[in-house]
Amino acid sequence: MCEILPHYAVDRAIRAGYGQQYASAATRLGHVKQGKVAHLPDLVALVEAAMPEYAIPVHLRPSETPQLQP
Repeated sequence: MCEILPHYAVDRAIRAGYGQQYASAATRLGHVKQGKVAHLPDLVALVEAAMPEYAIPVHLRPSETPQLQP
């Protein structure tokens, strides 16, 4: 999944309000996008923000994944 995320995925996730819990949201989400950090809730947030047409089935979502604000 990380390979097909567009270059603007991190920016869109931050603009959608995700990552506020991190001191450096752009760095953290950038590492998740690059595959340096494995954190499924962050990856789900990136996919939802950058690729809204890609539907992630509910049964594959981690229970603690925050929903992005529309």
